[in-house]
Amino acid sequence: MHFPEVAYMTWAKTLPKARINLARSGMDPCPASLLRLSARDCVPNHPLPDGGQTLAYYGYAPLLEALGKRYSVGVDRVLALPGGTSLANFVACAAAIADAGPHPEVIVERPTYEQLRRIPETLDCRIRRLERRYQDGWGIDLELFARLVNRRTRLAIVSNLHNPSGMRIEPAVLRSMARLLGRVGAFLLVDEVYLECLFGREAASSVHAGSNVLVTNSLTKAYGLDGLRAGWILGPKPLIHRAGKIYDLMGVNAVVPGERLALAAFRNLEAIRRHTRKRMAANREGVRRFLAMEPRLQAHLPPGGNIFFARLPRHLDGDRFAKHLLRRYSTLVAPGSFFESPRCVRVGFSSAPRRLARGLKNLSRALDDLAGR
Repeated sequence: MHFPEVAYMTWAKTLPKARINLARSGMDPCPASLLRLSARDCVPNHPLPDGGQTLAYYGYAPLLEALGKRYSVGVDRVLALPGGTSLANFVACAAAIADAGPHPEVIVERPTYEQLRRIPETLDCRIRRLERRYQDGWGIDLELFARLVNRRTRLAIVSNLHNPSGMRIEPAVLRSMARLLGRVGAFLLVDEVYLECLFGREAASSVHAGSNVLVTNSLTKAYGLDGLRAGWILGPKPLIHRAGKIYDLMGVNAVVPGERLALAAFRNLEAIRRHTRKRMAANREGVRRFLAMEPRLQAHLPPGGNIFFARLPRHLDGDRFAKHLLRRYSTLVAPGSFFESPRCVRVGFSSAPRRLARGLKNLSRALDDLAGR
């Protein structure tokens, strides 16, 4: 087993200081007051069962129940994990390819969040790439996908909303993907960490797209609660059971205060959603106006989320542009090279509206500076 460097994570964990950070991929921190915490939420241990025996479990029951209710699945189809969506992706992928024999084939979208291709590489899978193209609105071409599926395929991995573009895969497309994979006994893994940024009932989980679908999610991107590292997997009961056994190799119980705080978040999710939705509506409108006035950046405005993926003029690449933007204007964006798209940059728009407006203006200034160079 080989563990390659995840270049994006190395970069993200060592970011230089900047006055304006448009590289953020999640909301600003959620105010603690919205969690409406009480003393019972801030404890180091869960109460022991009657008799005082050791508490052993695959998840904190009230949290599993809250997740099951939220996504309309039974608690036996939920595995809650510490470590956010990142750990959930690793465990879900391992569960899907277990017992598949040597070098199972895994289909991974491109462009994609680097971790989603590094995980199957680490697990010694053969990777086949599903191209998501700008000219198609970063959508899924089902004919292309069908040509990639064969009897050696064990898993396909996509993100919805798409990271880095923020674009949505329609439910009908996900159902078709699941059916194609089901014919060869394969699974579909959908990273849904951005999906709830749609802030509406239309953001139904992809777990209902088929009996062979696994999804991962957390409270990080849409709700500004990344510090809780509360992640989960939803899926068919046999794979959730297998995922729990895989996690046995990595840890015992989750962090109790984290589970309690995550449960508090679910109990007060509507208040948190209102807080987040208000900012994102204003910011998304600001991004729409900016893109309409800045033709040098080609980007599809996503239906929700808090990121967009912009193509630069042909003479520029994302690394050069991002370095100039930081050096000259103290503004951070994520170079597209981290997403296998060197001509692009990923721009986060969850900052305070005035800071976002300054940052977007700095993008245009950097384009002015680099015009023709």
